[in-house]
Amino acid sequence: MIILTGPQTSADERGDLDEMAGLLDARLACSTDVVWADVTAFYCMDGWERCPLATADVGVARAFGLPITRVHR
Repeated sequence: MIILTGPQTSADERGDLDEMAGLLDARLACSTDVVWADVTAFYCMDGWERCPLATADVGVARAFGLPITRVHR
Protein backbone atom coordinates (compact mmCIF):
# COMPACT_ATOMS: atom_id res chain seq x y z
CA MET A 1 0.00 0.00 0.00
CA ILE A 2 1.31 3.44 -0.96
CA ILE A 3 0.57 6.35 1.38
CA LEU A 4 0.78 10.05 0.51
CA THR A 5 0.78 13.12 2.70
CA GLY A 6 1.39 16.80 2.14
CA PRO A 7 0.05 20.24 2.94
CA GLN A 8 -3.69 20.11 3.56
CA THR A 9 -4.66 23.36 5.23
CA SER A 10 -6.63 24.80 2.30
CA ALA A 11 -9.11 23.42 -0.21
CA ASP A 12 -6.55 23.88 -3.02
CA GLU A 13 -3.91 21.95 -1.12
CA ARG A 14 -6.34 19.13 -0.36
CA GLY A 15 -7.32 19.06 -4.03
CA ASP A 16 -3.65 18.82 -5.07
CA LEU A 17 -3.14 16.02 -2.56
CA ASP A 18 -6.18 14.10 -3.86
CA GLU A 19 -5.02 14.53 -7.45
CA MET A 20 -1.51 13.30 -6.71
CA ALA A 21 -2.89 10.33 -4.76
CA GLY A 22 -4.90 9.38 -7.82
CA LEU A 23 -1.87 9.63 -10.07
CA LEU A 24 0.22 7.48 -7.73
CA ASP A 25 -2.59 5.03 -6.94
CA ALA A 26 -1.99 5.93 -3.30
CA ARG A 27 -4.13 6.42 -0.23
CA LEU A 28 -3.95 9.57 1.83
CA ALA A 29 -2.34 9.18 5.22
CA CYS A 30 -5.39 10.83 6.76
CA SER A 31 -7.71 8.11 5.40
CA THR A 32 -9.48 6.12 8.06
CA ASP A 33 -8.78 2.79 6.37
CA VAL A 34 -4.97 2.99 6.40
CA VAL A 35 -3.32 -0.01 8.02
CA TRP A 36 0.19 1.22 8.72
CA ALA A 37 1.56 -2.32 8.94
CA ASP A 38 0.62 -2.80 5.26
CA VAL A 39 2.34 0.37 4.01
CA THR A 40 5.11 -0.34 1.51
CA ALA A 41 5.89 3.23 0.39
CA PHE A 42 5.39 6.65 1.96
CA TYR A 43 5.45 9.81 -0.16
CA CYS A 44 5.40 13.47 0.93
CA MET A 45 4.43 16.36 -1.32
CA ASP A 46 6.47 19.55 -1.22
CA GLY A 47 5.50 21.82 1.65
CA TRP A 48 4.57 19.07 4.09
CA GLU A 49 6.83 20.64 6.75
CA ARG A 50 4.48 23.59 7.23
CA CYS A 51 1.38 21.46 7.84
CA PRO A 52 0.90 19.99 11.33
CA LEU A 53 -1.18 17.07 10.01
CA ALA A 54 1.47 16.10 7.46
CA THR A 55 4.20 16.48 10.07
CA ALA A 56 2.35 14.00 12.27
CA ASP A 57 2.00 11.60 9.31
CA VAL A 58 5.75 11.75 8.69
CA GLY A 59 6.36 11.10 12.39
CA VAL A 60 4.26 7.92 12.22
CA ALA A 61 6.06 6.81 9.05
CA ARG A 62 9.43 7.35 10.71
CA ALA A 63 8.28 5.42 13.79
CA PHE A 64 7.46 2.47 11.53
CA GLY A 65 10.84 2.80 9.82
CA LEU A 66 9.35 3.52 6.39
CA PRO A 67 11.53 5.17 3.75
CA ILE A 68 10.17 8.63 2.98
CA THR A 69 10.19 9.88 -0.61
CA ARG A 70 9.53 13.49 -1.60
CA VAL A 71 7.14 14.13 -4.47
CA HIS A 72 7.49 17.37 -6.41
CA ARG A 73 4.47 18.83 -8.12
